[in-house]
Amino acid sequence: MKFGVIYEVCRPDPQWATEEETYWQALEQCVLAEEVGFDHVWAVEHHFLENYSLCSAPEVFLSAVAQNTTRIRIGHGVRLLPVPFSHPAKTAASAAVLDIMSRGRLEFGAGRSITEQELGGFGVEPGDSRPMLEEVLPEIVKMWTNHTYPGADGPYFSMPPRVVQPKPLQDPHPPLWMACTQPTSFEIAANMGAGALAFGLGLPGDLAEAVKTYKASIAQPQKQAGLFVNDNFAAAGMMFCAPEEQKAREMGGAAQLWYAANAAALFAPWARAEVPGYEWYHQLAKDPTLFEAESLQRRLDDGMSLVGTPDKVLAGVQRYADLGVDQLICIVQVGRIGHDDICDSLRLFGKEVMPRFRP
Repeated sequence: MKFGVIYEVCRPDPQWATEEETYWQALEQCVLAEEVGFDHVWAVEHHFLENYSLCSAPEVFLSAVAQNTTRIRIGHGVRLLPVPFSHPAKTAASAAVLDIMSRGRLEFGAGRSITEQELGGFGVEPGDSRPMLEEVLPEIVKMWTNHTYPGADGPYFSMPPRVVQPKPLQDPHPPLWMACTQPTSFEIAANMGAGALAFGLGLPGDLAEAVKTYKASIAQPQKQAGLFVNDNFAAAGMMFCAPEEQKAREMGGAAQLWYAANAAALFAPWARAEVPGYEWYHQLAKDPTLFEAESLQRRLDDGMSLVGTPDKVLAGVQRYADLGVDQLICIVQVGRIGHDDICDSLRLFGKEVMPRFRP
């Protein structure tokens, strides 16, 4: 199994830390993650999500990570592809530069956004977000792999032929991934030949079925976007590892509640009406029990929790491995867990847990 960390660049409130402190602490944690053995570091792209995420320019942050590390893979988890967020030629070029400056370590994840704040802020019609992504991703691959991009004239994206440069260092291009947050997403990612980044709510209860669906569909991709298939399933979960169970639960449990409360606020707009392409989020937002403290506390004991002592976290990781997950992505910078405690957790995980899943 591979292991990753993912960063929202989270700051619970302005009194907790400055924006500068939050970013530099995240960078220090990424450097440490490489030192203790993690394989990937991922960064999201979010906009307008106050306190929840400061990561609105992930290519800049990941470039800093690349310059301070030598081995760890650098991942967009994910880049927002609906055209109003960024012109595809700019997305292709910035990703290529990041691949060059990381000496060929880029993993390119694509997504469409699941928040009304972001979609509305950039003028993206929610019902158009998925077809935009499916139209644009193959075009970015063409920009990377053709000296002269042949151009496009689609319903959402049009561009005349141009030489889009530079090209990525990896041949033929960086591995493709897609964010998967609802059941249908796994089949879509598989049909495009992309790795699945399972960020969905409702997991891990639905994880077994998601892995099964993805692995069955990716055996014969119907709409392959890249020049090769990335047959990898990655699942994300909050991780906090401490020597004592009480400390782990007090810090990790509180952070999980904070994270869920903010997620509930982000999902709240979807409760008002079903929106094409976002019907599943409408159902989630209407479920009053999903984000309740009692429900979340039960998740700390559901057997797949990554909050606890090394033995407990190890058991949780084993459950993911048993389901066929190829990479476990740890959410570590959450709520009011201090920088030093996050670093201690990463070290303990790297020493006591990760080696048990290495060849």
